[in-house]
Amino acid sequence: MPTWIIEPRDPLIVRDGRPFGPTPGARAASLPFPFPSTLAGAVRTQVGRDADGVFDVRRIDEVKRIAVSGPLLVELDEVNAVRRWLVPAPADTLLLDLDPPHKDRAICKRLVPLHLPSGAQTNLPGGLKPVGLARPDPRKPRGPRFWYWDGFSHWLTSPREGEVALPELGHDGPMPEQRTHVRIRPDTSTAEEGALFQTHGLEFTQHSRQRLALAVITDGILHPDLAPLGGERRLVSWRQSQDTPPACPAAVRDAIIQNAACRVVLLTPAHFAQGHHPDWLLQPRAGVSPVLVAMAVQRAQVASGWDLEWGRPKPTRRLAPAGTVLFLRLQGDLSAIAQWADGLWMQCISDAEQDRRDGFGLAVLGTWSGALEEME
Repeated sequence: MPTWIIEPRDPLIVRDGRPFGPTPGARAASLPFPFPSTLAGAVRTQVGRDADGVFDVRRIDEVKRIAVSGPLLVELDEVNAVRRWLVPAPADTLLLDLDPPHKDRAICKRLVPLHLPSGAQTNLPGGLKPVGLARPDPRKPRGPRFWYWDGFSHWLTSPREGEVALPELGHDGPMPEQRTHVRIRPDTSTAEEGALFQTHGLEFTQHSRQRLALAVITDGILHPDLAPLGGERRLVSWRQSQDTPPACPAAVRDAIIQNAACRVVLLTPAHFAQGHHPDWLLQPRAGVSPVLVAMAVQRAQVASGWDLEWGRPKPTRRLAPAGTVLFLRLQGDLSAIAQWADGLWMQCISDAEQDRRDGFGLAVLGTWSGALEEME
């Protein structure tokens, strides 16, 4: 499917669930990064417009079937090509302060599925194994929210502990930006006394590095354009790119086949009907039956929104955040495991078909030996 680059011209506002009304002192807060549903809705709105730029409500069922994967964060070069792909920091890593601390360097540690000591028990459901450091380390965690693909690819292929340079590993993505506004009286076109409010957005244009943008992969028929996105209908540019998301490293594919085990890393948040436990991912497919052994997952994200089709709020849902890592063992022969891995790379793994079409649960694969490590 084609890749489209969406570059905000102004700070992008992606509202969270806190109320924002016409009251003095109101603040419109933004999420730290757009949910897939925001971009899926924008893509379908673009596709569903008629010649006059008005959305044709008769095409709602049609445009809802359009598949959208993303968004992913990218850095652009001077000719608008993708210079670097960035992904959320994987949850099976821990970046710790050096001793003494250094602002640009840290120690990278692996979080791994652990074998419980004799007599120990956990309250993890379904017999899941705990994920953590095999050896305790009291140092404080830190690190960038987004990793460059090169370092991330090495982590998928051969995760190793050691000292890393944080600026070379990645950065925190779009920076928060705050603006103060005043309400304008429509009869006099002057400011209304005391009617101040604030908006918080995401600044994608950085002076110290390349421009940032969003990338989505979709089968929708789009056209290069300027169009509004997010709160306050701030403009973004849409253009098709010749760049494609990175392919699965051959070493990752070979290791998955050899070990009959893998890590599944989420690049966008995923919705699982049972909360922590995926259903669609674990269904037998291509002759392979996956078994979930452990999960490295942060606090759930909460998503809702407004249903334009029915004119009502969407149900509130809890999502496994981007960066979540699932440790799987794979039951099947070698050729079946190869086919299964090929079919899962850069695919969405949420339980519901519509969630997968909306881009929730975009995933890649990494290596794992399938063995549990002893806890010290």
